[in-house]
Amino acid sequence: MMYGIPVVGWFMAFCYHVSLAIPFWFCWSVCNLGTKYFGFLPAHWQDISFWNCVGLFIVISIAKSVIVPSLASVSQINNEKTKMDNEKTKTN
Repeated sequence: MMYGIPVVGWFMAFCYHVSLAIPFWFCWSVCNLGTKYFGFLPAHWQDISFWNCVGLFIVISIAKSVIVPSLASVSQINNEKTKMDNEKTKTN
């Protein structure tokens, strides 16, 4: 959603993803959750750098907005029949 606003939205989204990546990277790399629980992954995925983690969050966010654009879609159709029905209910 923030990517729709040029420059300012991109900066806000970048700051948001950096703030999300800090605790994730800390738990994954410093606390060794990647090594401890995901030992089946290749070694370079078990200990990722911070900026790769930020990039991962950005890519996932963009992919999510492309794949799932909205959870609910609302459409409203205004045609003559609905206008006439609305006028009839107002007069009654």
